[in-house]
Amino acid sequence: MAESSLIPSIGPLGVAAGVVLTLLSGLLIEQLVHFISWRYQRAASGVAAIFAPIITSSPELAVFILALLGGQFEIAWGSIVAQPFMASTVIYPAVVLTALLSWMFGRRRYRLPHVHRIVAVPLLVFTIPLLPILFLHPEKYGLYGQLYGVLLLVVYFLYARFMLREEKVEKGPASLWLRNPGLQTAAALAAMFFGAEWMVSGIKELGEVVGLDKLALSVVLVPIATVMPESIVGLIFIAKGKDDEGVSVIVGEKALYSTFYPGLAMALGVYTLEEAAATALELAIIVSIFEVVAIWFGYFGLTAPIGLAGYLYYVWCYTLHGACPI
Repeated sequence: MAESSLIPSIGPLGVAAGVVLTLLSGLLIEQLVHFISWRYQRAASGVAAIFAPIITSSPELAVFILALLGGQFEIAWGSIVAQPFMASTVIYPAVVLTALLSWMFGRRRYRLPHVHRIVAVPLLVFTIPLLPILFLHPEKYGLYGQLYGVLLLVVYFLYARFMLREEKVEKGPASLWLRNPGLQTAAALAAMFFGAEWMVSGIKELGEVVGLDKLALSVVLVPIATVMPESIVGLIFIAKGKDDEGVSVIVGEKALYSTFYPGLAMALGVYTLEEAAATALELAIIVSIFEVVAIWFGYFGLTAPIGLAGYLYYVWCYTLHGACPI
């Protein structure tokens, strides 16, 4: 998430304000998912997998486009490469914690998210494209690398078409707090933008107050703050016991960041992969493969300890040694 000089800092209070606004944004988007599903008679899990990630990733998309236009290719790639890593290492434990807390308060029937096996298919499908990116380095092959990028874009659009398939939705129209879907979308974007910016600046200033090292903040806390807006919609679904929709949002984020964004970067010939990013992708692939196995047995989040261990390992390597060989 890029810092913005247009938003004045409110100090450490920004952490609380950011959390509240991010939660509000997630609730607005959740209502929009149900409304769009009913209005266009599409599967709710499909709308959650496509619509929610596009909205929640819009700040990263803006950074990506502006960096490309400005010739800052490293920044463009860096703004998106961390998402599969954060999803596999930080979001999965957050999903488990959310499910457990919701179960304790009687909002869910099960301690862990229960999902259908079909959810494992896109998770595996969108782990596979990371393998050639990581080990074959298609950016070195000129036109062939660009063609691979175009292939990834095609794969994403085929996935979106499949997920947005028609489905009979008999439940009545979902209520929107702001009544107008366009207005509610704009409000969700604004709340997410302000919330994320205040959360990041608040964490930085809070770290200075308590004396935390800036490097530790940038590696450990700030990424968690920036990934929260992207995961909040899925966590809200999970908290309400709507596991298929919640996991679809998280898998949809992975699909977007494993195909569309890298595919666009490669198609434009601006793809690059440094050691830190490569290590993050390696950890994301390892955790995702284990998660596919867990989902096949009907559960999501069983790999949370593995993902959390991978995140701590990554932090330990790059904060203490500057390198992280797997």
